[in-house]
Amino acid sequence: MKVLFMAKKDTSSKHVSVDPKVGRDELAELLANELNKANKDSGKIAYFLDEKDDPSTVTDWISTGSTSLDLAISNRPYGGLPVGRITTLTGLEGTGKSLICAHLVAETQKKGGMAVYIDTEAAAAPEFWTALGVNLKDMLYLSQDTLESSFQNIENIIGVVRKSNSDRLCTIIMDSIAGA
Repeated sequence: MKVLFMAKKDTSSKHVSVDPKVGRDELAELLANELNKANKDSGKIAYFLDEKDDPSTVTDWISTGSTSLDLAISNRPYGGLPVGRITTLTGLEGTGKSLICAHLVAETQKKGGMAVYIDTEAAAAPEFWTALGVNLKDMLYLSQDTLESSFQNIENIIGVVRKSNSDRLCTIIMDSIAGA
């Protein structure tokens, strides 16, 4: 699903101001500068793409625990879910979402990464996780009851990880958005 937000067009002026030095819309430059200032802790988040930039490039994958599913998702052997992306698993109760999440956590730990499990339904079962290879002593568990607190904690986690070791793999599981 793609979400588009459209601002109402002002029909009073037909002129678009373009910076002659770079040939770029001045409003777009202003927006990029303001967004980067507001998000200075996250680094440069707003920039202009050129032919050399490709933000869609994926350099690492985390296995779901199923070679067939990994291949179907990533179209490559030994693939899985792309690192550095947000992934949403949806499905009916009992269809294996928690199983896949447990495998993702175990694979993250095998790669030396850290895993965070945000539980909004008080449904974590330690024996289930350990049976699938998760080291519970190294998995950070957060019990949350609101979506707002969950997202705030996700933002805080990402900030701390980036400051501490931006190259370290970090998998954050939120189970579930509907429960918050």
